[in-house]
Amino acid sequence: MNWKRVALLVAGSLVTVVLLGAGLLTYLVLRLDVRGEIERNVEAASGRDMTINGNVGVSYWPVLGLKARDVTLANVEGGRAPAFIVAEEIDIGVELWPLLERQVNVRRLVFQRARIALEVDAEGKPNWVLTPRRTEGPPPPNPQQPPVDAARTTLREVRTIDGEVSYFDGRSGRGWVIGDVDIRTAITSLDAPMRVEGSVLYKEEPIEIDASIANPGAATRGELTQLSLRLKSEVLEAEFAGQTVATSGELAGTVRASGPSLRQLASWSGTPMQNAVGFDAFAVTGRLTIGGGAYTFTNAGFSVDQVRGRGDFVLSELRGRPYLSGRLELFDFDLNPYLSGQAPPATDVEEVEVAAALPDAGQGGSQPTAEIATVEAAPRAVDVRSAPSERPIDFSGLKAFNADLELVTHAVLIQHMRVEAARLNLVINDGFMAATLHNASLYGGSGRGRFEIDARQTATRMMYDLAFANLDTRRFLTDAINFQAIEGRGELSLNLRVEGRTQSEMIAGADGYAHMEVVSGVLHGVDLGGVATTIRNALRGELIAPEARTPFQGLSGTFAIADGVLATDTLSFNTTDLRIPGIAVIDLPNRRVDARLAPRSPRGGVVVPFSARGPIGQFTYANDLSDRALREITPRIAQVEAASRASARQN
Repeated sequence: MNWKRVALLVAGSLVTVVLLGAGLLTYLVLRLDVRGEIERNVEAASGRDMTINGNVGVSYWPVLGLKARDVTLANVEGGRAPAFIVAEEIDIGVELWPLLERQVNVRRLVFQRARIALEVDAEGKPNWVLTPRRTEGPPPPNPQQPPVDAARTTLREVRTIDGEVSYFDGRSGRGWVIGDVDIRTAITSLDAPMRVEGSVLYKEEPIEIDASIANPGAATRGELTQLSLRLKSEVLEAEFAGQTVATSGELAGTVRASGPSLRQLASWSGTPMQNAVGFDAFAVTGRLTIGGGAYTFTNAGFSVDQVRGRGDFVLSELRGRPYLSGRLELFDFDLNPYLSGQAPPATDVEEVEVAAALPDAGQGGSQPTAEIATVEAAPRAVDVRSAPSERPIDFSGLKAFNADLELVTHAVLIQHMRVEAARLNLVINDGFMAATLHNASLYGGSGRGRFEIDARQTATRMMYDLAFANLDTRRFLTDAINFQAIEGRGELSLNLRVEGRTQSEMIAGADGYAHMEVVSGVLHGVDLGGVATTIRNALRGELIAPEARTPFQGLSGTFAIADGVLATDTLSFNTTDLRIPGIAVIDLPNRRVDARLAPRSPRGGVVVPFSARGPIGQFTYANDLSDRALREITPRIAQVEAASRASARQN
């Protein structure tokens, strides 16, 4: 006998056994009220009415057993959906031997194209808690048949193929639907661990699921049970280990999550970040609590793009946008991509996962600027060396999300400026941002105050109320407004309001006040002492050359600001040999300066007053013995001061 004959005999024997089993199963089914048995068993176990509207017969695939078509399991009384479960077909794997005693022992269930409606009513009561039905009246006629015990239910396989699961929360009036549900599990006991594997489709995105539930019975009763969960999709990979109260949907445990785009994830989850730039590769680790529509992270490390941090925060939703609240510490980062609309450099998901897991790494705030710069610096709000831009400034990124945060930052690049460290409160509300700066370390000094950006209208409005002390003035003014002429330690206070769509409009719409005081410094680009003593004669070119300089003991001035024009009659400039009071008008929209200085010697000598007038950087110096400049500049100062006061009253 060769191997082919053996194979044929074995195969023939198997076919014979299968046919005999199928025939026996068919015979036994014909002897039973299968429809009634199935309905009674399910109703006793679930406490819900079950209706089989279609045919009941023998199933050969996907399980050998029974099948029932058009099956409905009732919803709770007053439920939103007409039925809890509606299935086109249920295939039921049964034990053959109990059928001989007219008993139906179910061991496998396969739901074909089932629709499951999960609901939570306005009082927070879920519809998926199944309570076995208590029988009233005399005991059943067959005393040998034990009552149904849900805790001892044994199902070797439970599977849903091409199903749909919906969820609706009556407390919030919101819900979701997932399709293409293909999941499988096994139940040896409702009090024994259960594993669920498979895939679903949510908002056109396939998701692979692998979950382990320590006590399914406790979960259905609304009790606490351990849960581990893995999700994998194109937009999110996540691992969770903790515990859950399934009836409320609450989770609490540790989580690791990452993905290629935070913007894509936010859009997919139903809270898009409108007009946002960046916010791509992200990762977060820490302890997570989910409940009440909010995701609460504690002791978390996170990374998005090249921004890294840690803290305790809550992610929820406010008026259709992501809402972030809590306390965050941010390590060295470049803010310019989000100010200028430039996409930050692409970051690999694995890199941000490492950064999120190790949030303390590389946080030194004393690193050189180049090490955290990721894109070209955003344009300065004011640049005295170039004409203001007519290009619209886009602050729509402030509408990407809402926030209420306590922030501690390490080094931050903002336009051309570098803040070494800061502590502030930040609120973002539908395009309006308000920040209260408690303390900032920058340019060897400190700063505090408040600033606002209101991008809710076509023309953006901005407000600054800031005070800085002990600054390296030359570095600060160079980075802030591209002005390098004043060197020394300085104090600066600013109360300013601007409005406009472009840099040009904002400069022309600036109103407020500013005060500056610098001590023990140098004025670069001009020798005021030389100009003052030689003003009677033709000016020598070296006195106003770029390499010319005027050391001073003090420089101060308080400026009124209206329509982008700065004016002061309190200008004071003191050197070892001269006391130089002055008046000035700085017209930023037209990029022009008109100033009049009247130097005096502290020993009683008089030096001729002179004017410095013309385009910024191209002044013409002349004596003002006739007070012509004084008469022309003084009324303009009065006009600016009056306009500034009027604007302050309106605001």
